[in-house]
Amino acid sequence: MTSDDFLHELEAETKAELGALESAVPDVELPVEQWTVDPAEEAMEQASLRSLLAAEKALEE
Repeated sequence: MTSDDFLHELEAETKAELGALESAVPDVELPVEQWTVDPAEEAMEQASLRSLLAAEKALEE
């Protein structure tokens, strides 16, 4: 596997994970004790995935 192949595969997986996070229905209408995911943690994960995508783009250029 070449580094370009690796970057393309990583980009595809990152976009898929980001899409899944963005389409997830938040539990914020439920009582805090019933949340399955903390919205703050979800926001941090989205930010991390966006940073990873930006780094991938920079490596491709």
